[in-house]
Amino acid sequence: DASLNARLRGGILAQGGLSTGRTLTDSCEIRAAVPESATLNPYCRVVTPYLTQFKFLGAYTIPRVDVLFSGTFQSIPGPQVQANVVYPSAQIEPSLGRPLAGATVAQINVLAPGVMYGDRLNQLDFRAGKILRLRGLKSSINVDLYNVFNNNAVLTENASFAVFRQPLLVLNPRLLKFSVNVDF
Repeated sequence: DASLNARLRGGILAQGGLSTGRTLTDSCEIRAAVPESATLNPYCRVVTPYLTQFKFLGAYTIPRVDVLFSGTFQSIPGPQVQANVVYPSAQIEPSLGRPLAGATVAQINVLAPGVMYGDRLNQLDFRAGKILRLRGLKSSINVDLYNVFNNNAVLTENASFAVFRQPLLVLNPRLLKFSVNVDF
């Protein structure tokens, strides 16, 4: 992880950073001790690639006219893709050597974990505001623009192989919002 936090001359604020990392999950020793679990968990050692995310924000108020400009940007990896197939006990029984215990079906991810990810999410949000001061009150009239690039990145996907990669949730579309803040 690396981050930057700066308050520069003239009222400029800048913050940001990046984070990267990967995970390793290893259950091979357990699988060796209980070999019948291999059918239901074919991936005992999973190493994900390095996944990096960036996040930045900045703000500046123009002196004398009290106009505020600010923005945020984030770039994060897409969701991990899965392809779960439902197998009936009769199909699993020959390789397992017995019927499933307490279940008639088993759901198995046929796509190795950590090898496929959805599209990256890149989002820019922006605000402009006019600051007003009157008798000890400070208020601002703001215009916010969310998702400036109108990105439609998929946030979650259906994990079922039958509807492989079907989006369940996408990033909200571009949005314009007007607001008023009052500090007293």
